[in-house]
Amino acid sequence: MEGKGKGLAMQFEIALFTTTSSSKDGIQAEWHTIKVPDPECPPPSSSPNVVTTIQKPLRPFNEVKVAWPYREHAVIGSRLYSLGGMNPDSEPHVADVCNPEFARFLKVRSFDFSTPDDGWKPVSTMTFPKRFEPACLVFDDKLYVFAGFTSDAYSTELEAKGHGWMEVYDPDLNTWEPLPNPPPEFGFPLCFPIPIYYAALDSKKQILVALNEGARVKATFYVYHVIDRYWTILEPRGRELRPHYPDPVFGKRSIVIDNTIYWGFVLEGYVYVQSFNIDTDLYFHGSLDTQQFLRDSEFEYPCCPMLPLLHLADQTFCLFLFTMVDKMEYDGMVYLNCIVLDISLNPFKDEDEGKQQSKVEFHECDKFCFMGNSSKQLNISLVSVQSYPLRDIFCLYDALLLNQNLQQRT
Repeated sequence: MEGKGKGLAMQFEIALFTTTSSSKDGIQAEWHTIKVPDPECPPPSSSPNVVTTIQKPLRPFNEVKVAWPYREHAVIGSRLYSLGGMNPDSEPHVADVCNPEFARFLKVRSFDFSTPDDGWKPVSTMTFPKRFEPACLVFDDKLYVFAGFTSDAYSTELEAKGHGWMEVYDPDLNTWEPLPNPPPEFGFPLCFPIPIYYAALDSKKQILVALNEGARVKATFYVYHVIDRYWTILEPRGRELRPHYPDPVFGKRSIVIDNTIYWGFVLEGYVYVQSFNIDTDLYFHGSLDTQQFLRDSEFEYPCCPMLPLLHLADQTFCLFLFTMVDKMEYDGMVYLNCIVLDISLNPFKDEDEGKQQSKVEFHECDKFCFMGNSSKQLNISLVSVQSYPLRDIFCLYDALLLNQNLQQRT
């Protein structure tokens, strides 16, 4: 069960948003936290690179009834933010529900870890609140929300005013401010284009939004300049988009490190990771066989969460996987596995001249090799796996890294 990755020098804390059941009163939602590495689960040997099982089951730190399993959340300082996710033009998800959560699609709420007994509190209402599962990200301790409009009527209003497709929330002032709309090339009505990937480029003070360009295998990247508040288009347009790659995390927020975007997930017995360098317009791929860490008679559970990679530090990432152990002594126990990975770039090298291959040669190699042996393209090594037994199966909708000052929270 040993991997080749490096152990973690720091401890991180991750918040998990889950749902367990639904009734006429709404959907039961829970928030859990886990620590990586988990102090309650010391490695069974001197090496940290092993699969370890936590015997203590996960217990929620907050439980709430919701009308829809919201998928967009953010962390700023000691506060966790949840964006409403119901379609304002549709009927309630659960029939006969009279719970006030049904008005939540108009609201953003926050949970302060410094005062957990206060529960979730609404913040001020967005300038354009009628959004369905809008995208969101944090930049310079402010919350940016965009897209999610479901009606041409909203789009017409946005286009006429020239702002509002994106807006920003200042937690210090508890105020929202609409921002300039993307350029006309973005496409109208604005309720139609759905970002396929989005990320914060911290080093450049920019927000990156990718949209399909005609065919699904092409995309154009739009850049919002946070300081000067204007949009540009990243040339060249119509870039290849994750060629020859399965895409179950379509439309989710992405990770950017040194102008390289990372995506990853578990699918049919393999951890797949792809990265895209924005500056060089090159892709890198890698995979890891889950048999490296699955126990005897353990297999991928059918309802696995399709969440994007979570970045811990440097080149260390994690993702989540449900598994089941089909052995009599485990009685079909289901586990939530937190898989920690070390991921590094390994550009192709010409064996004779030691030069990096050209872009055309790279994509030809990608075409034939990625779904097979792609380990030479992107190095992926296993750091650790923390395995949590679940008494009750839940659906995992989101995972967020809590801020540095929360890592020592007890």
